[in-house]
Amino acid sequence: MAQLMKHVGKFGEKPCVVVFRELPGEQDYCLIVQTENLEGRQHDDLMSVVQSLEAQASNDISEVLFRRQFTDGTNMLNTLHFTKKLQKVPVGLVQLTPTPSQSLPLEEVNSEIRKLKGGYTPPINDASHLDNDSTKTVALDESADLPPASADDESVASIAKNLLAQAMLMEDDATALLKDAETKKQEAFRLDPSLRPPGRPKKIR
Repeated sequence: MAQLMKHVGKFGEKPCVVVFRELPGEQDYCLIVQTENLEGRQHDDLMSVVQSLEAQASNDISEVLFRRQFTDGTNMLNTLHFTKKLQKVPVGLVQLTPTPSQSLPLEEVNSEIRKLKGGYTPPINDASHLDNDSTKTVALDESADLPPASADDESVASIAKNLLAQAMLMEDDATALLKDAETKKQEAFRLDPSLRPPGRPKKIR
């Protein structure tokens, strides 16, 4: 039997890594990275992390990427965000591929996971739970009799961590935008000093 691989799939016919299965408040969208858009070393670094025991044991690859670095020392999640490699796409266009011969609609997987969060226990032989970022690896360890409370606790913690990661990315984005705005303002003042607002004169040393 082929080894199951979590977090990987296809966007159309293009291979991708599913970083966020769905977005808070926008469950019809997810965030992916098309692996063919990454440069050689970045591609190898990312796939090495995806295939790691840490990532395969995690329900959310975003948490792992937030802790890991590319070979050049930059944070993986931040770098993928700032270089616009993270793509927001409709969940309905993504298929998870836990094995080379298996393809599962991400939309259906997410739907089943939401049932799981509500206390629904899927059958062990349900193919949609062989691979995904589920809050419980039911098919992998046959722990289908875990109490719903544990799944709820994990779900809340997972959502909270995802929200925090997104908030930090947004803060970094805002900081970068403010810095860029200030640079453009200073360039405008240099080109036309009359545009500079009146203020206290610079100190003369």
